[in-house]
Amino acid sequence: MSEMFEIYTKEVKVGELTYKLRPLSGRFLPKLYAIINKFENMDEKDKTSSAAFKLLDEDSITKLHELLLETFKKSYPNENVEKLEEFVSQNLLQLFEPLMQVNMQTDVITKK
Repeated sequence: MSEMFEIYTKEVKVGELTYKLRPLSGRFLPKLYAIINKFENMDEKDKTSSAAFKLLDEDSITKLHELLLETFKKSYPNENVEKLEEFVSQNLLQLFEPLMQVNMQTDVITKK
């Protein structure tokens, strides 16, 4: 792998474990930005609470789950997809902010 490119990653702690997330491919960005637009008019405190999900319709929640699952599949390609899906479902709200951060390059740059 070339060391010419730097890839942003995001570490997120869930329970006792820390996970290192890699960004999505560009084909998923329209879905990500569609979800982000839903959050634009929210108060900051609501963005990290269960109140955030009250503003999301079924389609948006489905997109969010898909994006997080794709993030974890890319970040952990050797893991069982069914386990990744269960993990994402259990931690959907907690993982939303790290999903935005890794795809908007707001974390430390690490070389792959």
